[in-house]
Amino acid sequence: MTAPAIYADMELPLQHLLLDPNNFRFQDEPGFVLADEGRFAEKSVQDRAYRRIRTENITELKNSILANGFLTVERLVVRKYGDGASYLVVEGNRRLAALRWIKEDHDAGVNVRSDVLEVLDRVPVVSIEAEAGNGDYLAIMGVRHVGGIKQWGGYQRAKLVTDLRDEYGFDTQEVASRLGMSPQEVNRRYRAFKALQQMRNDEEYMDLASSSMYPIFHEALAIPAVRTWLSWDDRSLRFTDEDQLHVFYSLITESTLGSDEEGSDVRGPKLPSYTQVRELRNILPNPDARQILLDPDRSFADALGVSKAEELSRTWRSQVSEAITVMNQISALELAKMKSQDLDVVRRVQQTASDVLQTYAKLAVD
Repeated sequence: MTAPAIYADMELPLQHLLLDPNNFRFQDEPGFVLADEGRFAEKSVQDRAYRRIRTENITELKNSILANGFLTVERLVVRKYGDGASYLVVEGNRRLAALRWIKEDHDAGVNVRSDVLEVLDRVPVVSIEAEAGNGDYLAIMGVRHVGGIKQWGGYQRAKLVTDLRDEYGFDTQEVASRLGMSPQEVNRRYRAFKALQQMRNDEEYMDLASSSMYPIFHEALAIPAVRTWLSWDDRSLRFTDEDQLHVFYSLITESTLGSDEEGSDVRGPKLPSYTQVRELRNILPNPDARQILLDPDRSFADALGVSKAEELSRTWRSQVSEAITVMNQISALELAKMKSQDLDVVRRVQQTASDVLQTYAKLAVD
């Protein structure tokens, strides 16, 4: 059993603090690559992380620090890095980037409040000392970003859940307790991340897999009809029907329709987002709708329309039944009090029913 983490309040100069280039917030961005931890302190690695955070529009955060000072209750959370004087920021990378930006402005001649300048020499931090492999660093990030005030997107949350389970050996209940999630949500995010990983490892489709597809798998695995169609195995955490899985991949990715002298024609995915995937619960059980969905020359709207037709049919029956029930409940006293406009409503119902029966009779003869 690993020892509990030890926390200590400290003040460190800005130059001793390192941005985390593998920060979870970066990991769903195009072109992201994991940096080797042994190179975190290199200037090029730090500059790349800084530029990434600057693109997130931290202007408001910077201006808040300039106007209100750096609040000590918002201490950065850090851990020792290497054998020197450096510390890696576990939580608070945006605030560190804002401080770096303020220092750049000051060095360029901008007037900065004296109390803010003092913070640059003594940044308030909480240092964590924890055994390697106990997951405390990740859990601390999760507390703030999985259910906290600055929430991550679905991909980052699922990545954190997966790291805690696979790399640190946490079970479902422990991950749920650490991150303030329900066990059901932990398992759902874990399965969805594994499904995305499976696509990333597929020789044919790996180049088309991206973190932006996470919501598609998150939704797909919540639908029993999809799990059955693609033969999801909860023990191996993967889809086992490779042929049908490739069909599904073809529905969620772009395809090239051959080429000619004018170039290739690229067709967008038939299921571009989780909202379309959600409709598979209605499309897959309907043989006609399913066939249309898998027809490359038919649209998603065509398949959805067929799947909804039966649902609409059931809807009108129930609505007519409700109308009959309501009319049967009209008492003699209410009938005696009916006004002309009330009778007009009843006559319209009568006329509509007559029109429907006449139309049916004509169609039956034809």
